[in-house]
Amino acid sequence: MRVEPAYISIGTNRSSSCSAATSTGLLAFGAGKLLALWDPSSSDSPGGVQKTLPGHRGQITTVKALSKDRFISGDNAGEVRIWEEKENQGWTCERSWKAHMGSISALGVNTSEGRGEVLNDLVITGGSDGTFKFWRITGEEVKEIQRIDLKGKLPLDVEVGCLPGSKAPIVVVGCTDRRIRIYTYENFQFMHSLSLEGHEDWIRCLSFTSYPSSNNDISNGSKQDLLLASGSQDNFIRLWRVSLVEAQQSNSNEAVAVIEGAADPKGDAVSGGLDMLDEFEKRLAGEAGGNVQISTKAHVLAVQDGEQSLRYNITLEALLVGHESGLTNVHWSPSTSESPSTPILLSSASDNSLIIWTPSSTSTSTDGIWVPEHRFGAIGGRGLSFYGAIWGKDGKSVLASGWNGGWERWAQSEDGGGGWEVKAGLNGHHGEVQSVAWDPRGEYLLSVGSDQSSRIHAECSLSAPSSSRQWAEIARPQIHGYDMTDVAFITPLRFVSSADEKVVRVFDAPEGFVESLRTLGVSESSKAEEGARPKGATVPPLGLSNRALQKAPAANDDVEKHGQNEAHISISHTLTTLPTEEELATSTLWPEIEKVYGHGYELVSVAASHSGKLIATASKATNLEHAAVRVTSTDTWDLVGDVLAGHSLTVTRVGFSGDDERILTCSRDRGWRIFQRDQQGEGYVPLAGDEKAHSRMVLDACWADGKGNKGDMFATASRDKTVKIWVPAMADATQWIAPSTIKLDESATAVEIIGLPTSQGRYLVAVGTESGSISIHALSRTENGVTTRLLNTLDQSMSHVGAINRLAFRRLGDKVQMASASDDRSVRVFDIVLEEGEL
Repeated sequence: MRVEPAYISIGTNRSSSCSAATSTGLLAFGAGKLLALWDPSSSDSPGGVQKTLPGHRGQITTVKALSKDRFISGDNAGEVRIWEEKENQGWTCERSWKAHMGSISALGVNTSEGRGEVLNDLVITGGSDGTFKFWRITGEEVKEIQRIDLKGKLPLDVEVGCLPGSKAPIVVVGCTDRRIRIYTYENFQFMHSLSLEGHEDWIRCLSFTSYPSSNNDISNGSKQDLLLASGSQDNFIRLWRVSLVEAQQSNSNEAVAVIEGAADPKGDAVSGGLDMLDEFEKRLAGEAGGNVQISTKAHVLAVQDGEQSLRYNITLEALLVGHESGLTNVHWSPSTSESPSTPILLSSASDNSLIIWTPSSTSTSTDGIWVPEHRFGAIGGRGLSFYGAIWGKDGKSVLASGWNGGWERWAQSEDGGGGWEVKAGLNGHHGEVQSVAWDPRGEYLLSVGSDQSSRIHAECSLSAPSSSRQWAEIARPQIHGYDMTDVAFITPLRFVSSADEKVVRVFDAPEGFVESLRTLGVSESSKAEEGARPKGATVPPLGLSNRALQKAPAANDDVEKHGQNEAHISISHTLTTLPTEEELATSTLWPEIEKVYGHGYELVSVAASHSGKLIATASKATNLEHAAVRVTSTDTWDLVGDVLAGHSLTVTRVGFSGDDERILTCSRDRGWRIFQRDQQGEGYVPLAGDEKAHSRMVLDACWADGKGNKGDMFATASRDKTVKIWVPAMADATQWIAPSTIKLDESATAVEIIGLPTSQGRYLVAVGTESGSISIHALSRTENGVTTRLLNTLDQSMSHVGAINRLAFRRLGDKVQMASASDDRSVRVFDIVLEEGEL
């Protein structure tokens, strides 16, 4: 048997400097405890994340690129890992070490290849313990060579480079004390040389680039300065120029005047401009109650490079005002050709904006004026936040990750007009994924998670050969105010969901989604089969219900308003390309058609009958009364028969048999129950049960059949590290035995069984565990009994690193696919290829 990953969906971490891209365009970002790899520029990408690298024991906080085939990452457990792509081995962890007692808050690496022996194999780490450390990597050994205590201040970002015209290293650290600390190498160690002041809040991000000297024409490029961009939570970006002071210039009165700040050598016009900026910032600070000033003073930096002594000026080049909230990332553009070009700056901030900054003139850089050339994202989106500020390959695209875990992408227009076009990005849950379910036709996958959202994933074909089909998130039907716990399909276009509330909610697909299934190549059903549907949904202010919208509002229609809040209207459009993050968040909601009440505590599990006429729901419980399962009719939305009692603790899973004649439940009370349809009346009545089926709580259970089959075999998964297969011991099915037990090395948290269409009595059993591993077993049922045999345990490189919460199979002709949901925040789909004669 071969198991191959077909799709990985996972959201990025909400952390500054938690992503990095190589010169080839490969993007690495922290996704929970995983380092996810995605190449947005690859035309043959199957869609979604290409690979996730396990190994970190804590959530990844910082990621930097070392070279085109190496990354370094740090986590909140204080561990640092270096990843390298090797021939015939793929991506592997080259080395790892415990760097700090607390979280890794900053990483500094040398990206100036071949420059400076001191920086070779040097890694700098900053931690929440208020220190940053210098590490030398030699062979298999990682050695700490220096430690600097910041006296309670936290390093938030570190940049490493070489001073202009030399191999002398410079290390810049942004801290929570609002200062930029400059370190240079002296007497075989790094010494604090000076601090740059001006920012009025924490300094979150730093970025170095070589930049044409202010005394040279840009096209010449013979002399290069070093330009440092610093972004702070005070909403401002400051550009600092590091320039070499010539020997003869250092003795001139003019240079001394600049250094001391007594006069301005650039003339009255420039002085007047600086005075205006100074006055502007003073007024801005006055409104905020601060005391910000722009200083024209040049800081002097003296270093020793070999036998020669060098002096540098560090001056404030520009103050960039444009973001309305704190900065999260700044990055200089990569060089696009061998000839010198002017770097431009990309910045992201927590006002949900992304800005490209360029100098006001392309022929000279002496004026120091920078303007926001392009702005992306939403205006006034305070509190949502962008992270990343990543340049794509050759600087022809930009990317940023959002608060909701998705990546947004913009690319330069191909017409050469200088414009930018929004492109489909990458999406995924940013919270634990609790459940997944295939629609009854097996065309698309629905997932729900504790990030309070439901997401629909499908394999799309955009008017192209079948070989170019790719997976993507195509809708976000429910954005909730509570963490979601489970989901089930009533019909292919109607589902029921449960959350950490007492209400069950039912949703129906809008017209645009039905059309999109056809235009994206997901479904081949005709429009006549689906009937009339609403145009979209509207969410009232402070509400949780998506009301159906029968027509799109006209421009002069009154929209429901309450104070400063107004109803959120989601018009469902027909998609012809893969949706962007903005489209998913604003125009893919499904209207809510019904609420079902009755439970006294938060919902845990929900199931729908194969006929779509009934749903069964269970809630949290600590006693017999609340551990009952409620069965509801989807025609009248009333309770059918009596509640299904018998368990004493929370029911963890409910399931209908293939013919809907029986209902299976399992519980934290270590037992299971079967209820039979009442032949004398409505509802279901107790048939069988086992109060001590396992020695620990039962976390999952499933029937071993498909639609139309009798419920005569099921499996239970328990924390006692076993999965048991149950069959009737008697013809009347009132007594059941477990003739086969699958023993595991850790707690079993999910189980799913599918019958093979080509083999009678042959099944596949998938088992998920608490650590995230998945194993697949062959199950054979004959007159002589039930036997199981291990076929495959998924390799750790393609599996999960958190507890598996749900597994779900679907058939695609002769092929079988399996979807999984995990606490590691990922949704995965696997292709299962059975070798002939293997079963």
